[in-house]
Amino acid sequence: MSFLKKKEFYVVLLIVVSIAIYIPYFFRVPQELINLQNWLVDTTVIIGALAVWVGFITSTRREVVKIQRRRRGWFYGIVILVLSWAMVIIGIGVGKTNVIFELLQRAFVLPGDSTIYAIIVFYLTSAGARAFRVNSFESGVLTLGALLLLLKQAPLGELLTPWAAPVAVYLENNVAMAATRVFSVSLAVGSVVLAIRLMLGQEMALVGLVQRVVRRDEEQ
Repeated sequence: MSFLKKKEFYVVLLIVVSIAIYIPYFFRVPQELINLQNWLVDTTVIIGALAVWVGFITSTRREVVKIQRRRRGWFYGIVILVLSWAMVIIGIGVGKTNVIFELLQRAFVLPGDSTIYAIIVFYLTSAGARAFRVNSFESGVLTLGALLLLLKQAPLGELLTPWAAPVAVYLENNVAMAATRVFSVSLAVGSVVLAIRLMLGQEMALVGLVQRVVRRDEEQ
């Protein structure tokens, strides 16, 4: 089993799996290769689900250690354990459509998500205030577009400035959409380049096979 320690084995495995998944998208291939592609995709989904379970068990162990050692915030660890395990047991035992499961989701999960997004708003506002310093023509255009979109989204702003809504809709459907497609195309091209580098064995640190060495000038 010494071949499992060699980088070349994983490079070959990456190449074979990548070809088996990508080729059916672009070429007409036999049904056997399509079945292999479906099997690989299903296996990836199963591995992802198992990874979620590993993260859940790791989180449980961390909270148990925190409670045992009475670390700061250990009481919240009890709340996390009780709610998380209750969701898991009820969801597996009686299903996600059960009244108790839906009650826990409406009473704890949804308010928790809303709280997190509400906290993020303050960071976004702070970042926006720093980014919207009008010291050039480009920043002025950015500030003007952001203000128009904010006036459209806010009910009071749309009431006070009804003329801003059509302009904001135009910016959203044309300018913002064009910029979004540019980022999407750039992301797709970057993903293809990254996949090629992975198959060539030049990015093994991304899959945990090679430890990335950070140079001193990067640390500074």
